[in-house]
Formats: sequence, structure tokens, C-alpha cells
Amino acid sequence: MEIDSSHIGKPPAWKLNYRIGRGSFGAVFLEKVAPSDQKPPELWAVKRISRTLPNLPVKRYQAEIQNLRVLSNYEWFVKFYSSYEDADYVYIAMEYMPIGDISKTFVNDYRWNESDTQVVIEQLLHGLVVMHKAGITHYNLKPENVFLYLPAGTAQGLHVKIGGFSTSGHIALSDASTYPKATTGTLGYMAPEMLDTSIPKTNKVDIWSLGCILFRMFAGHPPFRNLPEVYKYAMTASTPTLILENLGFSTSCMYFLADILQPSPDDRPSAKACLEGTWIMNTAPRSIYSIGKDLYTSLCMVNVGAPNIDTFLETVAASKANGEPKPVPGVRRERFIGRDY
Repeated sequence: MEIDSSHIGKPPAWKLNYRIGRGSFGAVFLEKVAPSDQKPPELWAVKRISRTLPNLPVKRYQAEIQNLRVLSNYEWFVKFYSSYEDADYVYIAMEYMPIGDISKTFVNDYRWNESDTQVVIEQLLHGLVVMHKAGITHYNLKPENVFLYLPAGTAQGLHVKIGGFSTSGHIALSDASTYPKATTGTLGYMAPEMLDTSIPKTNKVDIWSLGCILFRMFAGHPPFRNLPEVYKYAMTASTPTLILENLGFSTSCMYFLADILQPSPDDRPSAKACLEGTWIMNTAPRSIYSIGKDLYTSLCMVNVGAPNIDTFLETVAASKANGEPKPVPGVRRERFIGRDY
């Protein structure tokens, strides 16, 4: 695999002490990095993956790095900085997102209103258009892989970035489908066809996942809680929009949701077609990607600032010198106080 270490030192120069996340394939650390002598240090998220994991073939993390490279220059995706591998680990350095992913907003039974949800869904669709045009399918689009940030100099603006490409794959445009050898994705957001490894998959699996994210933001829970519910829906095509109707959401939104949650992938619209749909196009005039005051205020509270990694590393060094156990980074537990709808 091609190694890109033109901007950073090798992993031995990294401390990798401040862990901010853990997944099935490794851990993510917050690292302070000086990209060059001319630039001030930056906080990067460094994903460390063990090369000895039995369920992690080399091609998978190579595909993740390649897809991150391809998409990194677009505003809809978490930026990729560099990668490196040694005898034990693969390291992937990416942009650090202080707010975190959208699932952080679901605490205290918070539900998004329709206007704010639309801001997120529209940006995700722009990202899917870019991905699918490049022949990349995510396969695991879910709230935990949708990251939020507040751009400076905007009036209550919210921007969205897609991450979590460890299960992504390449579907050649000339092919239009592929056959994953294993069930990939997360229950609650996984398209019905992903449950059958004998049939081809298209990038329409991402469209289904988008619908499940939309539903989760509105209703406070995914549309399907278990596999029997998915099977039942796929067989009967009973619409989940009745629940949304009872919650008071617009007719155009319910039609949009019904379209993208079609059981058959052939019946789902493309990401580009979704962007041209009534729910996205016919919106009240507003500042670009502007959200409501309540949600913006709550996100600002979460985005107060990055952890003090320098103080923590000093504590690590002191503990090591004194022969004490290595300390664990403190986890910020801001209370999300957004308004319920």
C-alpha cells in the first residue's frame, strides 16, 4: 500500500494517549500535530487499527484509506490527512470534530424539528451524490457516522460531514452493483437487500440508510427495531409515514420518506433525484444551512472547546515517572438541552 507521510512524523512521534473513541476495528486517539514549521499545532483524530485482527482483511483498511483520499477534498466529508503502517498497526490521521456525531444530540429524548432535519439531510445528499459519482458506496451510513460542526462567521449555520468509511466499498459505474461476501451495516439502518449476500447490492443501500436517519431524527427511534420488522415491511410495504403524520410533519416530507424507504432498491430514487424533490426544493427562504436558535445554542455548548490534551499528557508523564497507573482521559458529558418537538 502506498504510504503518505509527507505531512507528519511516523507514529512513534505520536503519543496516542488521549483516547476519544473505540470501534470494532480499533481505537481513535486525539493527537496534537504540527503539520509544518509555518503552521501552529492542530488536533487530529488518529485511528489505530491492529493488523492482527482476524476479521480485518488488508483490502478493507486499504479501501478505507483510498476512499478517504478520494473524498477528502469535498466539504461533505471528514478530511483525511495521512496514513502509515508498521509491523503491528495501521494509523489513519483525520480531521478532529469537537462536537462529535449526530447521535450525541439524541440524549434526553431530543427530537429534531423538520426544518433542522432538512439542513442535515440536504447536506448528506450532496455528499452521497459525490460518493456515488466516484463509485463509492458507504454501506454503513448511520447517525454515528454523521459528524456536525459549526462554521465560523455564519448565522446559526450547521455543517455536516460523513465519516466512518471502514465498511465502504467501490462499485464501478460500469457495473452498478457488487456482491459483499458478508452482511455489512448496522441493524436499524441497514437496507433489506443487505441481509441477503446472494443478491447484488447497489448504492441505493445508502439511500435507505438516509431514510432511517431522517426517521430517527424525527421520531426519536429508528423505523425498524429488529430484523422481523424489516422483513415484515419488505413483504408488505406498509408505510412508516403514518407515525410521522401523527407527529405533525409535512406531507412533502412524508412522501420523500416513503420514496427513499422503498423495499426494492430499484424503486428508490438516486441521491441526485432526492435533491430535486419537493421536500428539498420547496423550502422557506433562509440563510444557507441555518438551524433554529434552540438547537444552535445547545450545539455551541457542546462545542465549547477541545479537551486540554497538553495537561493530560503532563499527567501521563508524571504518573509514568512515579510508577503510577496510566490515567484515563476525562469524558465530557455536556447535557444536550435542545428543545423537544
